[in-house]
Amino acid sequence: MNIRVIDSGTYSEPVQQALERVLIDRLGDGEIEPTLRFWYRDSPAVPLGRFQAYADEVATDYVEAHDIDVVRRITGGGAMYVEPGAVITYSLYLPRSAVSDDVEASYAELDQFAIDALQAVGLHASHEPLNDIAHPDGKIGGAAQLRTDDGVVHHTTMSYDLDTAEMLRVLRIGEEKVSDKAVTSAEKRVARINDHVDASRSEVIGAMIEAAGDSYDITEGDLSEDVLAEARDLADRQFATDKWNRQL
Repeated sequence: MNIRVIDSGTYSEPVQQALERVLIDRLGDGEIEPTLRFWYRDSPAVPLGRFQAYADEVATDYVEAHDIDVVRRITGGGAMYVEPGAVITYSLYLPRSAVSDDVEASYAELDQFAIDALQAVGLHASHEPLNDIAHPDGKIGGAAQLRTDDGVVHHTTMSYDLDTAEMLRVLRIGEEKVSDKAVTSAEKRVARINDHVDASRSEVIGAMIEAAGDSYDITEGDLSEDVLAEARDLADRQFATDKWNRQL
């Protein structure tokens, strides 16, 4: 299968999430080819799971005081804290015919190129059902999917060098306070790529693109201006609104 790789473009979290909707819809309509896209964010944010309640998942006073965008995804799963340069997020937009109908199997299959890349840079990484990429010291990342009639969007976020203490300030994780004990506990649950390998974030992404080339026929590409215009319009109308983000 031919895959277009997009490894450029820095956008806000509402635009990033709007791009998921625009690109999977355009793939289903036959307007774009299968695509692998790497995300570059312009500020810290919280991507919220489609069915999560805003006030239950984030420290509302803290995120509002620090202008941290909380944006509801089109996929299910849990909330996560993300920072520019501190995480690696990628999305695959594929036709339904190219993805296993067995959802559990598809998570393992679609993340395998990333696991191969992490192993290539020296990280002991593996798939952990249902949808995690794991290291012996903890969870590196997690994936989520949306399946439409004609396509599948599969996106995964991995911790490269995430600020664990800040994550605890932003997310409601039990009743723990941001103490040394709480941070140590969180660090045992979240494994950061940078703690275990010398490879830079860009080198890891480069290894991922190389590994993708072992599974697909890849070509480099960019988002078109009309796709970006549609995503920015959709972000303004939906993904940047309280009606969408705080509906639950």
